[in-house]
Amino acid sequence: MAGMQVSSTSSSSPAAGPSRATASQIAQLQKQLQSLTKDLKEVANSDGDAKTKQQKQELLQAQIMAVQAQIEALQRAQQQAQLEKTQARQSEAHPEDEAAPRRTPALDTLGAQIDTYA
Repeated sequence: MAGMQVSSTSSSSPAAGPSRATASQIAQLQKQLQSLTKDLKEVANSDGDAKTKQQKQELLQAQIMAVQAQIEALQRAQQQAQLEKTQARQSEAHPEDEAAPRRTPALDTLGAQIDTYA
């Protein structure tokens, strides 16, 4: 399983490749969002019967929500990737920190036990 992941990312540098692609996707979606929002305003100000306008508005609002959801998903993925990168760097830099948080709760409970039995 891990081997397959390595082969798929080896074509581009894993650090820059995916996040740059995600950033450009987000930018494209934001342009699309602006365009849809403009269309929505134009429909609201346009002539035409109320029913047709409402149908167009509902369709545009659905598209806007879908685009917003895509943007949010991409931003979450970007943040997750950033977080994993940061965590990977931190664990390389301070491998001893990895064990420290796990040790302290045990010491706390031991301390609490000593207090109660003292």
